[in-house]
Amino acid sequence: MVQYCRKCGKELADDSEFCDGCGFKLNENPNAKQVVKHSEDNKNEFVTKLPLILAVVGIVVSIAEGLGTPMLMGWDNILTAMAIGIVGGIIGIVLMEKLDEPLIAAVEFIATGALVFMFIGRFGEISTILFIIAAILTLYFKGYYAHNKKLWLIPILTVVLIFVMIIAGGAFYQMNAVNSIEVGNITENIGDGGYGYFNGSVTGDIFVGTNFDYLEVTVNYYDNQDKIIYSGIAWNDLNPESGKTYHFDGMYFDQKQPAKAEVKVVDSAKSTTPLYTENITISPVSGV
Repeated sequence: MVQYCRKCGKELADDSEFCDGCGFKLNENPNAKQVVKHSEDNKNEFVTKLPLILAVVGIVVSIAEGLGTPMLMGWDNILTAMAIGIVGGIIGIVLMEKLDEPLIAAVEFIATGALVFMFIGRFGEISTILFIIAAILTLYFKGYYAHNKKLWLIPILTVVLIFVMIIAGGAFYQMNAVNSIEVGNITENIGDGGYGYFNGSVTGDIFVGTNFDYLEVTVNYYDNQDKIIYSGIAWNDLNPESGKTYHFDGMYFDQKQPAKAEVKVVDSAKSTTPLYTENITISPVSGV
C-alpha cells in the first residue's frame, strides 16, 4: 500500500513519516495549528474584554451597594451615588467600546468610582475598586503604559486617595452617628424583689436626630468586681423615626445585687463600637 505526500504529491511507502521529496510531515494534522490559533484568539478576546466586564459588574454592584447603604447617609447621597454608578459606567463603556477613546474612558471610570465613594463612603468600596481596575486594564490593553510610564500614577494615586477616604469616611460616619443621638433622663430603680432576688430597671430617653436603619439600647449590669451579671436589650427599633424621642427600659432580675449599670447605644446588633456609653452607679439596697 502506498501513500502520497499531501504537499508535493510524491508517491511514498505506507510507513513513511516524512516525504523524502519535500520533507513534509505526513501524519501532521493540517487543522491542528488552526485550532490552536483559534483557541488562543478566543482567550485573548476574553481577556481584552475584561475592562468591559468589570465596568458592567461595577454598575450592577453600585446599584446593590446603594440599596444596601444605611439611611444615615441620606437618600439624596444614596440615589446620587447609584445614578453616578449607572451613568458614569455606561459613558465609560461607550467611550471605550464605541468611540475608541480608552484614555478618556479610563478617566471616566476612575471619576465614577471616586464619586460613588464620595457620596456613600465605605458602603461603595467594591464598585469603586471595580471601576478603578477597569480603568487600569483599559489603558493596559491599549498599550498606554508601555508608551508613558507616568500614566501609572493615575491609578496609584487614585487607590491611595480612596484608601485615605475609606479611613476618613468611617470616622465621619461614626462622628455623624454619635452626634445624631442624645440620651438623657437616665434613672435606676433596683430594689429587693423578695425570695433572695433583686429586681428593677434602668430607664431613660433617647432622641434620634437623623435616619438610622437600626438602633439598639442595651443595659449591662456589673457586680462590684466589674463582671457582667446581667445584660439585656432595653430598646431597639428598625428605621426609628428621625426627630423623635424614645423611652428605654433595661430590666434587671437576679440574685446578685448590681454595683453599676452600663447603658450602650449601637446602630447594629453586631457592632463593637457603641455610639454612646454611660455608666450608672446602682445605689445599695438597704436592709438586704
